[in-house]
Amino acid sequence: MVHITEGGTLVKRRRIPCESPEEKIWNLYLLLENETTVRRFLEEKYQGRNRENPGRDAFRAAHSLIYHIKQARSLYQAARQSEWIIRPLLAYYGLMNLAKAWVLSEDPDYPRTASVLKHGLSTRKRKPASFSLFWEEVRVQREGLFPLLVTLAGEGERTGERWSMQTLFSMLPELQDSYRQLFRETSLFPIAWTEGEQGWMVVEEAVLDRLHLTSQGMVQTLERHRHPAGISFSAEESYIRSSKMYLKVEQPQSLSTHPWIREDVGGQYYLYINDSRRSWVPAEILVHYLLLFSLSMLCRYDTPLWGEMVYGLGSEEMVLIQEFLQLTQRKSPQLILEALFEERFLFSKP
Repeated sequence: MVHITEGGTLVKRRRIPCESPEEKIWNLYLLLENETTVRRFLEEKYQGRNRENPGRDAFRAAHSLIYHIKQARSLYQAARQSEWIIRPLLAYYGLMNLAKAWVLSEDPDYPRTASVLKHGLSTRKRKPASFSLFWEEVRVQREGLFPLLVTLAGEGERTGERWSMQTLFSMLPELQDSYRQLFRETSLFPIAWTEGEQGWMVVEEAVLDRLHLTSQGMVQTLERHRHPAGISFSAEESYIRSSKMYLKVEQPQSLSTHPWIREDVGGQYYLYINDSRRSWVPAEILVHYLLLFSLSMLCRYDTPLWGEMVYGLGSEEMVLIQEFLQLTQRKSPQLILEALFEERFLFSKP
């Protein structure tokens, strides 16, 4: 099967049998920790981007990319073995190093200016006395690493966008069970679909109730938010039967290109409908980055408050925090790996 990225590029989907997905992911990164294979990888990348001298650019960028990945590996290993009170800090800098490797794979001149070395995100400097992590907001800045990642993900200019932590947690399918228990709402609905040139996407009728839409209105909303090269929906052939909504789709193989569609580590797709008013639902790797940045800032600059969350017996925030930190340890390296190799990986037991 293939998928189409936001930029319209066909991306292969590969099933990889293995006993330990996390270990296999880092084994694949070894290809990018060897100078010979890295230079070949970068040269092919830069050729595809029509660089004037891809061989020279690959030679210049190879060592930087290698050391970012090596440091990321060490940080992720340290994060796995660390106490909760410092784990977000280690995980964030691990992901930051992988993100820089991704940027280098597209731009051998990174960093072009000192301004791109900033985080590119901010949170409130002073926390209110009635602070709740779930209502904490993270804001996209004009300059820094994060805006570069937004551009790489094909999602344009997003300066000034704000996200609450609750909303960000609601976008990750692996956290949905805990999210539903804490907030008494469903933000991600499982999708069934048929493969082929054309097919049907099937979701619960409850989606329409949440959005106050008819099936035709739902199709129009999905069409309005889709990427131009991605999946397309047909309003004329949508219908409801037995509490299920059936949507006729073209290019179902590009299902994951729609910003409202998420995929868990097992390959199950979900429709995200928590806030249909927003024009932008960030790519999943950006959601991991936003959450880790916010948690790392709390861990680093508001240590007493963070400590109360980590060790307080009445802290419901830690239900999602712990589950997220376990998830991102496994999934964020995979998401960056897929971006680097322009492939989708589905790891499964042999």
